Amino acid sequence: MTASPAPLLRPPLELASVCVFTAAALVFLVAPHRLNLADLHGYIIGAVLMVPALYRICQAWRVLRYQRTLVSRRPYVIREIPVSEDRLFIGRGFEWSQPHIQRLKESLSPGALKYRKGIAERGGDPVLHGVGLLEGEREVWSSLKERFGHMLVLGATRVGKTTLAALLISQEILRGDVVIVLDPKGDPDLLRRMYTEAKRAGRLDEMRVLHLRHPEYSQSYNPVANYSSPGEIATRIAEQLPSKGQSATFKEFAWRFINAVTQALDALSITPSYKNIYDYVQDIEPLMIKYHEWLYDECLGLTGWKAEVATLQTSDPDNEDAVFEKKGFDYKTGSRKDSKKRAVRYADALLKYRKNRKIQDDIAKELEQTSRYDKVYYDKIIASLLPLLNKLKSGRTASVLTNAFDPERTLDWLTLMKNRGIVYVGLDALANPSVARAVGNAMFADLASAVGRVYAEMESASTVEPTRIAIHADEFNDIVGPHLHPLLSKAGGAGVQITAYTQTLADIEASLDGDRAAAARIVGNFNAMIMLRVRTLDTARTLADQVPKFDVLEHAESASVSDSSQAESDVAFTSSASERVSARSVAGIEPSDLMRLPKGEAFALLDGGSIWKIRIPLIDEDSDPKPVLEIMKELL
Repeated sequence: MTASPAPLLRPPLELASVCVFTAAALVFLVAPHRLNLADLHGYIIGAVLMVPALYRICQAWRVLRYQRTLVSRRPYVIREIPVSEDRLFIGRGFEWSQPHIQRLKESLSPGALKYRKGIAERGGDPVLHGVGLLEGEREVWSSLKERFGHMLVLGATRVGKTTLAALLISQEILRGDVVIVLDPKGDPDLLRRMYTEAKRAGRLDEMRVLHLRHPEYSQSYNPVANYSSPGEIATRIAEQLPSKGQSATFKEFAWRFINAVTQALDALSITPSYKNIYDYVQDIEPLMIKYHEWLYDECLGLTGWKAEVATLQTSDPDNEDAVFEKKGFDYKTGSRKDSKKRAVRYADALLKYRKNRKIQDDIAKELEQTSRYDKVYYDKIIASLLPLLNKLKSGRTASVLTNAFDPERTLDWLTLMKNRGIVYVGLDALANPSVARAVGNAMFADLASAVGRVYAEMESASTVEPTRIAIHADEFNDIVGPHLHPLLSKAGGAGVQITAYTQTLADIEASLDGDRAAAARIVGNFNAMIMLRVRTLDTARTLADQVPKFDVLEHAESASVSDSSQAESDVAFTSSASERVSARSVAGIEPSDLMRLPKGEAFALLDGGSIWKIRIPLIDEDSDPKPVLEIMKELL
């Protein structure tokens, strides 16, 4: 039993009949008199014979064109990016359905191998798109209403993710949306593309650049300046710490210490920053003194507390300052060690005054308890916290993250959203991945807080059309964290639409300390998915398992011959031939299909479940060739 040849994967046999019909038509058209026909009759018969010739030519051309498009096609290039107010342009392609699966299975049959020969211009297997070109391609659009359900783009390195990102970002800039691009690797071509489109749209005055690699030309940004409650800051920072095994306990202690500091800073109306949090976590006594002075003086309005605290200092039998004074020692000009002793005694007097007056204050108690920890034990508890804060508050990064510049150069998400701004964020993950991850996570948390305030403003208004806020996170796995989930699950109503780009699902899982459930929860919040060529089976199955099964027809031919064993019989042999057609249910997309896509091609799950096979266009227009530093300088 052998499989019958596929209808379109065979020699164009129609050309033989074309030759016969054409030859016959030429005889009647050129020499009708040779056939004893009048010229008119010969012309009529010749014209009639040309009709089936043309019909058979069309059939042969269909076969030849199909076989050609299986292995080769022109690159897809556009000169102008289409923009719509209610749709998002993805590329060109066709909706994946049963005929395409049928042709794909036929192309894999042994008899069809010779028709698959050829080299794709962009690698991969061009047959995956060629099976749909008989009916032609059309522009593929996705509804902007579905964009609020977010989109996940998966693809291996150098297969077209950044090209797709440039296409989507360009449309959103030209449409007038708020655009926020988080780029861990700091791709200069992507920044140039954004600059070019902002210039074309007349929105250069709305564009800002924050780049950790170039702080001298960057916007400044304090990731912990905006919050609804001080505990948010503690959560944002503590979430960056390890949480497996015994590390979970240290993480909780770190959260408690950061919360104590931020509670006090909030009460003192001091803007939190990585630097002052680091300083006070390392040595909390100066903050404890400031808070108690504020508590007695401004909060409670007590009078005479300074004199009473001074009395407590001098009456303390362990107070060595009295000895210093007898020796003519001037405390104000004394050594650093003696100043530290004086500060400790002053702090003790402030605490004793609060206890004597029975003043109840939770923040004061928390600061006191934190200061009472044994130094060795305390250092062990915060051993993982201090290195993280030190990275964020020192070096070139500190110039960007500690509000070192004037307010005009300080980035604020809520202001940006109200002004329909455009922001490119380069996190320089190649040079310092831990800082890039921490800042990216803090940005997501800060964005969630800003979106919460947007919701509050919407509640106070009678009718509000939310501003579309397009957030693009390239190399998504480098900055994914727990704070992303609230944005994915709850921010769509405020106009937030997130597009995340990554290589594999394992990358997301690894960034979440191997928590498969957390990774699945994040992926489950993306309603749309575009998958380019991927290299892992688990990633390919993420899309393949969402495609329904289809029935494909299988043709099988069989033939048999048998000799007659009866010598006296007139029958020397018998033969039989049969053809069987059966239907078999197969997967709509196999994981292997997703692992052999050519560059720039993808399968897309759009608008609630429609599966499209698409090609992503190259933009035939160079971005502005200006160096990145000149662009950043111009945008300051």
